[in-house]
Amino acid sequence: MPIRTFDFCALQFLNQWLEKEAGLCESLASDSKIIQQDALVKAGVHFRIARTLPTKFEEEKGLVRYQPVLKVLDGIKEAEVTPDNVERVVRDAQQEISSQYGERKVLSLTTKFLWLKIKSPIRIYDRQARIALGTREGDFSAFNAEFSIRFAEFASEIDEACTRLKSVVSYSVHPKMRPSGVETLTSKQWFKERVFDIYLWNKGSV
Repeated sequence: MPIRTFDFCALQFLNQWLEKEAGLCESLASDSKIIQQDALVKAGVHFRIARTLPTKFEEEKGLVRYQPVLKVLDGIKEAEVTPDNVERVVRDAQQEISSQYGERKVLSLTTKFLWLKIKSPIRIYDRQARIALGTREGDFSAFNAEFSIRFAEFASEIDEACTRLKSVVSYSVHPKMRPSGVETLTSKQWFKERVFDIYLWNKGSV
């Protein structure tokens, strides 16, 4: 498999954000529960995690799709999640969601839905990224710690790749986006962390 550079991964995530995830984040932040629920349904398809939570556990209780997940997310305030407590927040949310769906393994799903609501300091946990980092399966604390270490090692390269995006915006799904808008977006910490996430995902899938 060809090597995926940070330039490649930065553009890949820019397109992924503009085409899919920006809208999902906006909808999940809506005041409408119907719009929020629809966002989670679409996110389940986007992240390919819908099968993680069988619908039977909702149907048995007369609940709409992802209603138990929304309840968990509602109980988490973005401003209260910090690098110091993020591992506890993820663990608690994972346990709450799992308890509503037959004690299934939901770590990856939990981090993906939490990221859509909070972004940084949430790091998305999935199999490929875990393999790339070399941590134990299901150990989010080890994953998060190793992510921080490795991200710091590549920080300057990621910064440079993100900075260059404003000059290649014509290759994106929104080619008429203003360079200043691209620069504002790509300078954010959560954007840079997701570029690294995309890099790890590609590396771990080899």
